[in-house]
Amino acid sequence: MRMKWQVAVALAALTVVSGCTVAVSGSAAPVPGQGPIVKDIDACTLLDEAQLDALGYEAKGRSVKEDKDRLQTPMCLWNTKEDVEPSAILNVGYTTDLDFNEYIAGAVPKSGPQQIGGFSWTQYPSILSDDCVLYAILGDKSFAYVSVSEPPLEKSCELAKAIVPQVAAHLPGGQAAPSITPTGPVKAEPGGPLLSADPCAMLKPDQVAQLKNISPTGEKDTSSSVPNASYCLWDDTDGDEAQKAFEVWFGPSTPVTEWPGAKGVNPTETVDVGGKKWGLFPNMGGLRATCGATLAITDTSSVQVVSGFIGDDTKTCDVVKQGLPLVTANLPG
Repeated sequence: MRMKWQVAVALAALTVVSGCTVAVSGSAAPVPGQGPIVKDIDACTLLDEAQLDALGYEAKGRSVKEDKDRLQTPMCLWNTKEDVEPSAILNVGYTTDLDFNEYIAGAVPKSGPQQIGGFSWTQYPSILSDDCVLYAILGDKSFAYVSVSEPPLEKSCELAKAIVPQVAAHLPGGQAAPSITPTGPVKAEPGGPLLSADPCAMLKPDQVAQLKNISPTGEKDTSSSVPNASYCLWDDTDGDEAQKAFEVWFGPSTPVTEWPGAKGVNPTETVDVGGKKWGLFPNMGGLRATCGATLAITDTSSVQVVSGFIGDDTKTCDVVKQGLPLVTANLPG
């Protein structure tokens, strides 16, 4: 489980790493008898949604306001997306009204300055052993920083340096941001013969009749968890404690190894049906009474057949194996 926001904010307040609320250039009109008004904006704007997505972070950050009494700059915190490894916490800050030497409290740099994005960035130590934080001094009482924590320090610094030029592009005087190589797997566009095919056409009425305790009529629906996937479900007819429903799933943008329950798991058996190699997964997804079988159609599309049996582990995959030749005969293409 990733570090919760509250913990991350508390730790940030104790260390020379921070990140999220910004004073913008220009000023609002002062009220007579008062000093100039400093207009604050959210430091989460130092990275836009496209940058965050390409870097592998969730689009919405957690904004933390400035606290001068605790020498805490405005900051913003982001978690990495669920499918990105290693998981990390990104912390970005920017202030125009805090003395850097007072803030850094005599800390000695851990590296020499590096020119990135039009500014000179220097690494300083953190109270967190796995936290890599880089600072850029922008002017009197003005500086910015980028920190990444949770992976080992070397990896944290690698991730932080990739983010620095993206943040620099949003700072006054910063250079344009370079393009980013997206983090994590590239999502496939739906395509191939499954795109316009109907999963309910994978079993004809006379074929369904060959499957014991399976309803003759299938019902089509779309998946709420697998992008672009649809399926057809033929319900069971023998009550709650025996045969489970028979399902055929089409994934026009799902590689065969990306189905939930099959991701990162090797099939226990390969079933050859006329040269088509189905991977068999008893207890699919850790569910004792569920059996699944998957077949690649193209590099980025696949089919999944799911059923099961409650009450007798020796029968979990019986109807799946029985149905594979029937489904295979009707596959598009």
